[in-house]
Amino acid sequence: MDSLGVLLVAPMNAYLEQELDRRCRLFRLWESPADRRDDYLRAHASSIRAVVPYAHQGVDAAMIDALPSLEIVSSFSVGIDRIDLDACRRRGVRVTNTPDVLTDDVADLAVGLAIAALRKIPQADRYVRAGKWKSKGDFTLTTRFSGKRVGILGLGRIGLAVAKRAEAFDCPISYHSRSEKPFPKYKFYPNVVDLAANCDVLVVACSLNPETRHIVNRKVIDALGPEGVLINIARGAHVDEPELISALLEKRLGGAGLDVFEDEPFAPEQLFELDNVVLVPHVGSDTEETCRAMADLVLQNLEAHALNQPLLTPFSGKRVGIIGLGRIGLAVAKRVEAFDCPVNYYQRTKQDHPGYTYYPSVVELAASSDVLVVACPLNEHTRHIVNREVMEALGPRGVLINIGRGPHVDEAAMVAALLDGRLGGAGLDVFEDEPNVPEALLGMDNVVLVPHVGSATHETRTAMADLVLGNLEAHVAGKPLLTQVV
Repeated sequence: MDSLGVLLVAPMNAYLEQELDRRCRLFRLWESPADRRDDYLRAHASSIRAVVPYAHQGVDAAMIDALPSLEIVSSFSVGIDRIDLDACRRRGVRVTNTPDVLTDDVADLAVGLAIAALRKIPQADRYVRAGKWKSKGDFTLTTRFSGKRVGILGLGRIGLAVAKRAEAFDCPISYHSRSEKPFPKYKFYPNVVDLAANCDVLVVACSLNPETRHIVNRKVIDALGPEGVLINIARGAHVDEPELISALLEKRLGGAGLDVFEDEPFAPEQLFELDNVVLVPHVGSDTEETCRAMADLVLQNLEAHALNQPLLTPFSGKRVGIIGLGRIGLAVAKRVEAFDCPVNYYQRTKQDHPGYTYYPSVVELAASSDVLVVACPLNEHTRHIVNREVMEALGPRGVLINIGRGPHVDEAAMVAALLDGRLGGAGLDVFEDEPNVPEALLGMDNVVLVPHVGSATHETRTAMADLVLGNLEAHVAGKPLLTQVV
């Protein structure tokens, strides 16, 4: 493939650039000043046989016309909306993208954005870091994701992956596509307004084309309503951005989680101060694993083209270890299975769950996990069950999640491990001396901190209150208590 001249339009991935430089004759478009790029293309036109664009910078008709030797456009993205496909067809230029390998990561982010928006996780993290938990008390109640009606706009690879994940949270699934799909347990709506009117969370996961541009307009947003949440992990132009902003400002839309924007990297400044949105900078596929897989797919397609072979288009979840496979641990397991995560666990005795791998010690569990979730009750045996030895076994790429109790974790050892890079990261809802959080954590960017809000949703607190009232009523009436402990 060393004779293949490849134009890389921007510095999109270091590994891809290095491999293209090693295997091909590489031309870097950005090395030419912006006002001289037409001259650069003319100078190398006869040598460039392939172009590698990505989501932010594509290949238009003018570039295709300027490259008479062009044979293939191999996009470092699943989206092809920035490639002039008609011009490619007219010239007989082959076009490839990177489907499948990014499906899981984008679907993960969709669910993550929905949970972050509904549970206000970024706001809760800021609340802890600003010292407000100590000075102002508990964070506001939020609303749960579990059980919400999820509507999906586009039931392709990514839409189906979102549906699979949301189902694990007991969410009823409905969808809109150009035609009804053979998934009888998902409800089909023939138009987007009807879909939005019948869901709590609307996820945009369709491809961008002239028909889907601004498919989420004022009518759709109004149908979703003041309790609804919009999640966009597709393309910014799917959503009428001014209408979205006005609906959020006027509280006609409950919230939004946005990975994409109409004029990237320029996100509308009106969104920055809104407390009902979560914004991320088009990172749906930006994990080390997926970017590497996408780069490999670009390279394989270029190699197949150079060898005149058929082009290719073809991934796995993190290993999740759970300490304590009780009600909460099992609920965690059910949810992460939908993300294709192998589940391991530690408990005092082996449980009757053959699909999950049992480890007789926490150190062994941590050594065999990428993410370790603490979900056991606190007692004298589980105090500091996550100690230095466990964290060393979890390692510098491992992530610790504590939704049990603060004293489950040796906090001093955890802080030291995070500072030293011996532990990759942590997500913490609980702490040893609440509401006092170790100050060393407040400046770290590899931790997410929330102020003990695990059950702090309107739905759960109402159910808890009803249970207290039910127990008191049963006691007064001389009936068996509903949840007797002693």
